[in-house]
Amino acid sequence: MLKIMNLSTYKYDMDRYENDKKNIKNFLKNHKIDAIELLGPLEYKEDLIPKQAIKGIHLRHYPMWLDFWNGNEKGMLEDFKSIEDVINYYGGINKEAIINHYIKEIKVAQDLNAEYVVFHVSHVKIKNCYDYNFTYSDKEVLDATVELVNDIFENLDTDMTILFENLWWPGLTMIDESLVKEFIEKIKYKNKGFMLDTGHLLNTNLEINTEAEAIDYLIDTVNNLGDLKKYIKGVHLSKSISSEYVKSQILKYQNEEIKINEVSDNIIFHILNIDQHKPFTNKKIKSLIDIIKPKYLVYEFITTSLDQLSEYINIQDETLGL
Repeated sequence: MLKIMNLSTYKYDMDRYENDKKNIKNFLKNHKIDAIELLGPLEYKEDLIPKQAIKGIHLRHYPMWLDFWNGNEKGMLEDFKSIEDVINYYGGINKEAIINHYIKEIKVAQDLNAEYVVFHVSHVKIKNCYDYNFTYSDKEVLDATVELVNDIFENLDTDMTILFENLWWPGLTMIDESLVKEFIEKIKYKNKGFMLDTGHLLNTNLEINTEAEAIDYLIDTVNNLGDLKKYIKGVHLSKSISSEYVKSQILKYQNEEIKINEVSDNIIFHILNIDQHKPFTNKKIKSLIDIIKPKYLVYEFITTSLDQLSEYINIQDETLGL
């Protein structure tokens, strides 16, 4: 099992390490981190991030992509001010724009000798992040993702593993075993599996209030997958217990007209309040790792400084007995 840390090419991450590859190498060494899972591969610069440390690539996530994929102009204009904004966001006006972007990222992943890429499987409109009145079902999102992924790999010469990540929005939630089975079997590409995100899975249950309850829910959900557990190749390990906040937001917005311009300004902070990315402190979480036996254990924390990141890594190491 490789212990991996998430890292982006974005300015705020690079500034933490003073834009110095040596600082990144030293941080990995000091915390006994085996590898990096990289976000933002198209902006990768070898003089900033050690190439040999990269094992995984986190592909871009388009949160509200299904209206675009289906050519639903009315739906798109609920999230964008104009068709021009749609084109700027997706890089085009038809499906090929998304397909070509993913192909480009996967080719960069190949050039970096990454072993796997991570693909989010979900769809949610901006307003539904608040009121949870979703416009597509899990199955509709999964079926569209199958179409997209099969199109991506149809003419792509690669043997890289693609790991599908669960979210709490409609799509791959990992709750319905039959939907999970149908989805993974419809993906034609051979080297496939799941990257189980524990925080995202916890966000599917609004009745969780303690860490003990959270871990029990994770273990029960994974066990309910039966033989499908073998497809879980990696784990994004983080804790998110935000049910009180989510229920307060649903109550606030369920009978209120949501003005996109107003909520869009706060959407990032809203998502971070839902998906907290904190370390586990209850040692029972090791039982989940023992059940899954992942090849890739990814520490995926959101922190405000390197000191806090160090603290979170140390907490997680101690909890897991690493």
